[in-house]
Amino acid sequence: MKILMKMLWVIIITGVAFISYEYLAPNPATDLDQIDSTPQTSQTDLQEEVEKQVESNKTVSSLIAEGDQQYNNGYYDKALKSYKNALIKDPNSAQSIYKIGLTYLSDNKPVEARQYFEQLKEVSSNIQVDILIGRTYINNREIEEASEHFNSLDQTNKEIAYYTTILKILYKDHEEAKTALLALTEKLNTESELDQELKKKVTIFLEAYQSISLNRESKDQHEEALLAKAFIDVEEFAASIPLLFDIIDLQNNYRDAWIMLGYSYLQTGKTADALDALKQAQTLDSEKPETLFFLGLTYAVQEDYDQSITYLENAAVAGFQPEDLINQKLADLYLIKKDYNKALESYVKTIENGVADINIFTKAVWICIEKIEKPHRAIQVAKYALKQFPEEANSFSLLGWGYVAAEEYDQAKDNLITALEMDPNLDSAYLNLGWMYEKQDLEHIAKEYYKKAYSLGTGNSISNLAAIRFNNILKADITSPYSP
Repeated sequence: MKILMKMLWVIIITGVAFISYEYLAPNPATDLDQIDSTPQTSQTDLQEEVEKQVESNKTVSSLIAEGDQQYNNGYYDKALKSYKNALIKDPNSAQSIYKIGLTYLSDNKPVEARQYFEQLKEVSSNIQVDILIGRTYINNREIEEASEHFNSLDQTNKEIAYYTTILKILYKDHEEAKTALLALTEKLNTESELDQELKKKVTIFLEAYQSISLNRESKDQHEEALLAKAFIDVEEFAASIPLLFDIIDLQNNYRDAWIMLGYSYLQTGKTADALDALKQAQTLDSEKPETLFFLGLTYAVQEDYDQSITYLENAAVAGFQPEDLINQKLADLYLIKKDYNKALESYVKTIENGVADINIFTKAVWICIEKIEKPHRAIQVAKYALKQFPEEANSFSLLGWGYVAAEEYDQAKDNLITALEMDPNLDSAYLNLGWMYEKQDLEHIAKEYYKKAYSLGTGNSISNLAAIRFNNILKADITSPYSP
């Protein structure tokens, strides 16, 4: 469950822009690994057969690729296991060491990350490693160490110059910081991705300074708040915290500073501190939609789902925007609490508003088929998915899944074959074909599709379900009075 909540609540808020205290980013994709309620069983015959074959073929590159997939889905613990297994196979693998450090950094464990980046310097000399080490100091709020580190590096490097400059802001060397930001803007004149990313961040800080200059009579805490917001906008959440402390010292009843502090704590994995800060914000304004929303997220991370639902519902009543973000969060919580009808209702609201991704469609179809046994409702949802995502193989797989559940096998087969023509490695299509043949009592064909789904699924919920269904067919064969 902790992996589930990490995916649904911590990762989904990472990188959301802090604009006028409204958070407009959609809910990133989650898959059925996070909602599948298939009972966990001991190792099945299929799992043992395939895993022996897979394990023997795993190379450093395949383990890293496996870790990358887990990392991209937010499964940091699993990603670390794969990367560390790759490092065991090749203790000098710079790529493995780098991936481990990056995963720790993404998982808000900067001290652990730094250990691997320091190790990486021993096998690979690269300025990017020094930049990553500097970032671990910032993320651990070791501002003095971060400043010393970046100042010791080559200032002609644009990224190093950027970090050196924003650290000046934390030291309140504002005139020097503004001059350096303007100089850096002139250097960021290429079309490279890094230049454009840095230019966007530099602009955010310059706009904050511009706002301060236009409001010369504003109080120190308001100026600090604009800069703290800039740090949040560029996703330097840990760096924003010292500024927010300063603001609150100047004005303890500064509501928005408490909201920003709670949000920054939440982004850096400090949920207890986030709750304290957001509760303080709530005492200052009990109806602020953003406060209620972030309290809902914080309680969800702490696995207090009833409180989370209450706060998210109150945020919706208070007018939090975008409303679809609330619907997605509530749907995921209802799913955890096994209130499937409410979950489906919330997913459908998101779908009808045209902001659902393919994974929301997948969860809605899954509920219709597996939990409330309404296959024709699943077909309706899947048809909507196909209309919105006609180029997605998953759309055809979802529709095929619905037709299998409704026992309309010809249409099921047509859609599932189309899905595989579009993506020959789509594990869900193989699983659904296996289920279709099993429902038609063609178990010998079903087993082959389940085996393929298991192999492609690499340990996800589809893989696990394929193994269980494969094993159940084997058990039925053994116990059948017609078995040889």
